[in-house]
Amino acid sequence: MQRVLIIDDDRNIVQTLHIYFEERGMAVSTAASAAEGMARLLQDRPDLVLLDLRLPDGSGLEVLRGIVAGPVPAQVIVITAYATVETAVSAVKLGAFDYLPKPFHPGQLDVLLDKIDQVQSLKKEVARLRGIFQEGEMLTCNRRMRQVLATARQAAESNAIVLISGESGTGKGLLARLLHDWSMRAGGPFITVDCAALQENLLESDLFGHVRGAFTGALRDKVGKLTLAEKGSLFLDEVSEIPPVVQGKLLRFLQQREFERLGDTRVQKVDTRVIAASNKDLEELVRDGLFRRDLYFRLKVVELFLPPLRERPEDIPLLVNHYLQRQARLNNKPVKDVEEEAMALLQTYPWPGNVRELVNAVERAVILSTRPQLGQSDLPPHIASFRSDPDGEGPLLSLAEVEKRHIQQVLLRTSSLEEAARVLGINATTLWRKRKQSLLD
Repeated sequence: MQRVLIIDDDRNIVQTLHIYFEERGMAVSTAASAAEGMARLLQDRPDLVLLDLRLPDGSGLEVLRGIVAGPVPAQVIVITAYATVETAVSAVKLGAFDYLPKPFHPGQLDVLLDKIDQVQSLKKEVARLRGIFQEGEMLTCNRRMRQVLATARQAAESNAIVLISGESGTGKGLLARLLHDWSMRAGGPFITVDCAALQENLLESDLFGHVRGAFTGALRDKVGKLTLAEKGSLFLDEVSEIPPVVQGKLLRFLQQREFERLGDTRVQKVDTRVIAASNKDLEELVRDGLFRRDLYFRLKVVELFLPPLRERPEDIPLLVNHYLQRQARLNNKPVKDVEEEAMALLQTYPWPGNVRELVNAVERAVILSTRPQLGQSDLPPHIASFRSDPDGEGPLLSLAEVEKRHIQQVLLRTSSLEEAARVLGINATTLWRKRKQSLLD
């Protein structure tokens, strides 16, 4: 554990805990309310949260629900002066690691921290023995995915620009966050820009900032997200949607590490690492004249491709059980596991929305289930009614579709592009191009 968040409005408790954790070399952040605590959680991504159950603007149990349901996999120790068996049981059922009544002494915290370390070590060892990688919300036993993550860990140790490609819902944002957390910049900010959500002038302002009067409605100076990410990482989500004018300005920053705010003539320099992601084929966009070639090559210093969920069916049981347990706990449902027939169907379904679709399907099934096991009838109708075509009685396929499916199967059963290329009888460059083209999308 490296980062801790204390959510408590008792100044004496906060100060005592702050000193305790700082002496143990941990980075400490604090919040005095539920709203501030959730904001800090998303910003600082702590490994451990000390959470008071009574906060000025809400219940600590609701904050706990938000933590458990959210993207930050922190361990939570609930602390309160209003200790009751009921609240303790409720907190642990919701996902708290343990419960600590006020007043407490450092020795009690020492014991709890040792327990957390032991549990985490055991989980990592079990995952290693089972060939499973788990870091935060990233969970896989697929060989290709593990190779991608190994490359990502190596890249994280540098300041190189990383381009993450893959279909929507495959976890590009999760991988970007891992790159930041694994890097030397982990203590700095991680700032996200959704390039598809803003118009051209607004995106330029969001990225680089502006001065008062730069355009209609610019009533005051604004600091851009490139500057806000100083000493940290800037994640450009859906970078393919950046308009040409902004592409040129971004290229200049990537090459020279300098830029001007909108309406300003002063050159600014920042130390910010850029991670970009796209669900579109940037190489194809370059050919179509929709994306700058020089920017494309500048972004792909290290390129990571996340395979779609349909190409890693062995991950589906892991993901289903992971999210099933979470949703059962959050919704107080007695669901324990999934029937064999339903799991087989989940592994056959092609998941066009990838992991994001799977998470939503599991949440719906848990909420609507009335039994301890999820069955086919609990699944969303379009999944429950899905039927594959194992007997070849479906529509005739084009040669391109046959080739696509065969290449996908070879990729699933081999450990590298080079090995797959040897099996297919083509060179690795040709296989790479086919995978990047719409043939394998």
